[in-house]
Amino acid sequence: MLAAAHQALQGTVGSFVWQEQRYVAKRLQAKPPLFLEAPLLAWCARRLAGQPLRPPALAADATYERRRLQALAAAGQPVPPVLAWDETLMVLPHWGRDGFAVLKGLEQQQRQPFLRQRVEELARFHAAGHWHGGAQIKNLLLREDGSCWRIDFEEAALERLPLALAQAYDLVLFLNVLPLAGPIDETESRALLPALLAAYFASHPAAPVRQCLTRMLPWARRLRALARPFRRLSRKSVRRAEILIDCLEAFLVPPHA
Repeated sequence: MLAAAHQALQGTVGSFVWQEQRYVAKRLQAKPPLFLEAPLLAWCARRLAGQPLRPPALAADATYERRRLQALAAAGQPVPPVLAWDETLMVLPHWGRDGFAVLKGLEQQQRQPFLRQRVEELARFHAAGHWHGGAQIKNLLLREDGSCWRIDFEEAALERLPLALAQAYDLVLFLNVLPLAGPIDETESRALLPALLAAYFASHPAAPVRQCLTRMLPWARRLRALARPFRRLSRKSVRRAEILIDCLEAFLVPPHA
């Protein structure tokens, strides 16, 4: 299997056939740290979670994603099994459609139940003490049996964030790509996001996650004000961010505050 994967893989990720079955091969690569990454993470941890950075659970080398998938699978979490590996690549099953592709094919009355199920799955994942780091809907694989797998666990730097802040980051990532996505217009977006926030906290009523989001709000408001003049130059990103910030503000801040 590994020999077939090495022979077929030309880029970072690719599919191949071995013994009449299709698999996915992914090249393992260590992400170099960003400029000022450590002090920036430390600042975020103190400002947004009121805690210092954690010691990393796994070393941030090229095998990080493979070891993280194996650890999550051993903990009974919904991730694909690593079928074969060496120091340069890993082989996963070729199952499922990515969540964003599924979302784009749904009718309006189907979208909220579908997304509610996905955000409740994220809440259960968090309630079990985990974080994703790539929680966008494109990194969910919907299988034929109705189950859902999480993929893309490359963000080793986030290992050091306080758990509540890493989980708040997951939730923001999940929500941020939904406004104006595919057939979803602004009216639907503004109704959808508060419903998803409510569903998440109903399944995982985590006060520390809510506190992290609340501490993010002043910075998000500044971002909204700074980005507003550039709305016409952006196809969707500025409007999407405005919708998300507006919905977070309405959800987190009581009307009398």
